[in-house]
Amino acid sequence: MKTDTVGADSAAMRIRAVVLLHSEHDPAVLEALLDRHHATIVHTVRTDAPAVLSALIAVQHTLEHIADAVVIPHLHMLDPDTPWWVVAQAADLITSTHRYPFGSTPARELR
Repeated sequence: MKTDTVGADSAAMRIRAVVLLHSEHDPAVLEALLDRHHATIVHTVRTDAPAVLSALIAVQHTLEHIADAVVIPHLHMLDPDTPWWVVAQAADLITSTHRYPFGSTPARELR
């Protein structure tokens, strides 16, 4: 009996991701980000809440679902004073243009 070990290996290499979607998200952008970063969705949050609340919601679900990353397709490059940096203290933060590794801070990223 032959088993498919390739599928098992590629599944093991995928990261677990919480996805935070704005009401007007583009599904094609999300799919491209998931493919590019080898991510599997473990939880999806749909919200149009202000950034501070959305960032806290993302962190809560990251911890609850033991996610490796948070994918936020509607974000681009982060400003130094944005509340989204708190997400990078819990997991990798993946935006439409950047991947901020776990532990990133504005000071480290802007050097």
